[in-house]
Amino acid sequence: MSQLVVRCPECNKGLKLRDESKLGKKGKCPQCGNVFVLQRSVPAASQEDEVQLELAQPAQAAQGAQPVAGVAAQWVPDTAPVTPQPGPAVAPQPTFDPQAAPVGQFPTVGVGAAPLPIGTDLEGGAARLKELKRKSAKRRNFAILAGLATAILVGGGVYAVSDYKAKEDARLAAMEKPKVDEEARAKHEELKQATEDAKSSSPTSGEPISSNFLPLGTRMMVSIRPAELWKAGSHGEEIRYCLGPFGTWAEDKIKEVCRFEPAQIEHALIGILPGPVGEMPETAVVVRLVADAKKSELITAFGGELVETFGYPVYINEAEDRCFLIKPNDLRTIAIGPANFAEDMARSVEFPNPQSDGIDALLPSTDVDRHLTLVFEPRTIDAFLRGQTVFGQEVEAFVRNSLAFFNPDDIDCVAWSMHFGDKQFHSDMLLRNTTLLREVQLSDAVRGKVKQLPFDVLGMVEKMNPQVMGPRKVIGRFPAMTQVFAKSSKVGVGSRFAQLTTSLPERAAPNLALGALLAWDESTRTDFNAQPVAPTKTQSADPNLPELVLDRLKMKIDMEFGRTPLQDAFAYIADECKVDHYIDGDALKASGYTKNMPNTFTMNDTGLAGIKTIFDAPQREQLCLVIQQDKKRFLITTLPFAAEQGLTPYKFE
Repeated sequence: MSQLVVRCPECNKGLKLRDESKLGKKGKCPQCGNVFVLQRSVPAASQEDEVQLELAQPAQAAQGAQPVAGVAAQWVPDTAPVTPQPGPAVAPQPTFDPQAAPVGQFPTVGVGAAPLPIGTDLEGGAARLKELKRKSAKRRNFAILAGLATAILVGGGVYAVSDYKAKEDARLAAMEKPKVDEEARAKHEELKQATEDAKSSSPTSGEPISSNFLPLGTRMMVSIRPAELWKAGSHGEEIRYCLGPFGTWAEDKIKEVCRFEPAQIEHALIGILPGPVGEMPETAVVVRLVADAKKSELITAFGGELVETFGYPVYINEAEDRCFLIKPNDLRTIAIGPANFAEDMARSVEFPNPQSDGIDALLPSTDVDRHLTLVFEPRTIDAFLRGQTVFGQEVEAFVRNSLAFFNPDDIDCVAWSMHFGDKQFHSDMLLRNTTLLREVQLSDAVRGKVKQLPFDVLGMVEKMNPQVMGPRKVIGRFPAMTQVFAKSSKVGVGSRFAQLTTSLPERAAPNLALGALLAWDESTRTDFNAQPVAPTKTQSADPNLPELVLDRLKMKIDMEFGRTPLQDAFAYIADECKVDHYIDGDALKASGYTKNMPNTFTMNDTGLAGIKTIFDAPQREQLCLVIQQDKKRFLITTLPFAAEQGLTPYKFE
């Protein structure tokens, strides 16, 4: 195997180079310590001069100047003798003439090198370039690693700070969460309890309203018990009279839709089916008679031909475009509707047609024994208003203002029932919330609207100027009526609905009906953009009223309380006696009393007698009455608080 010999340019020592790839790199002469670039040299004179080549250390090469290049290296066989060649230690610097250079020759890479012929090994220059790239890559990698380390340190610091802040926020939230959860749970339990109380205090206990026989697409229902409301001398008759033209209109409409006199109808369920915007809606009704009727008389009265193609006998009167059905084995239940809904009604005899989600959800919570129940979707009422098809011009403004209470964005469906008992007026409103808010949120909104209602009514009444004394007095008292209604209302929640329940003495129903009717009638003649009417002397005070608060409490009034809360009973007495009042809630609470303690009694006596009756109930010995003439009111407090504040309790005779 031949070896490559390189001569040291300083001492001319022959250096053996076993690997040709070392050419172009720096070497160190082991004899004189000279550092030079390895290049081919002339053959050595003797192998005795040949020594093993030692590569120079990078740090050592960097300390000196540009090393001198070894020259004229050549291959020497291991067995051939080496003949030393005389010559200069350093080869002369040749010049390169591109014109004179033979084709295929290029200048060699390195200082003082002669032109190399084609085929000359340039691997040494490529190795040098590779070394430079390696060092450059090393510096670049170091910069990347330094930047990465800095980013990790900064990122770690940011993460540590954010992690600490998140944990601190979580710790604080964990401290507050039990308190918030406990308050929310207590509030929800209170609302649920109010709903249970409303259920237990219900004046009726009938079955839920059933929508059997009604066609698919019913969006409004009216459940009414005409025979009870049209009974002579009943509270229903009084309320109808207080409703004036509305009572007459209701009677005429029942006769038209049901085909029977109100006194003959035990229960009627009227369904309203909206049509295209601008057209009158269709109506269907299920009538439950007081007594059985004869089938032959029913067929003769309704007319029409028998059609049995719907799986159930249906009579269709083409002249009137109506159909009617008789419930099997029941001559008291009849259904009447549009002829084009005959098949739909026949299929719902046994199983009711599904209506809207809201109606189907609220019907199980209704009571068919209530005197009047309205089930409707606020968005449907809004569509009726836009179409101007159902409500007359006089009623439209009233309905539009009422719809503001039943905001379609918050309320999906409403079931409002009223019962006019002999001793109690009961109102129960179920409001199904939309998916935009929860039932607790809706209950809060309803509570706020109910509290605001008396003030809204007062602002409206202040701009009215009734010319007749009787309506003037009733309208003037209407804001106070709504305030009593608001104070007597309790808000609860159920499964996907909020509930507003109000219980008042039976006198409240006709008073509210008459007040609402007269206020509505006067509103059609009132310019609400004008300034409020300045009260005159006769309007602001009744000259027949006593000046002293005590004397007003000695006036006789009618009182009918059926489990009426304490605060509502005092509010009613104060309103009837035309005086102000105040209940010291803190005083009552300190003695273990609440403003919701129930009161049940009926009497026609003075307001003082009514207050004494309330005080005489068991375990109310601490309650006392204080007359505050300077404030023109009476105060309800307790004996310990009165003594502490230097007040003089009134001594009943």
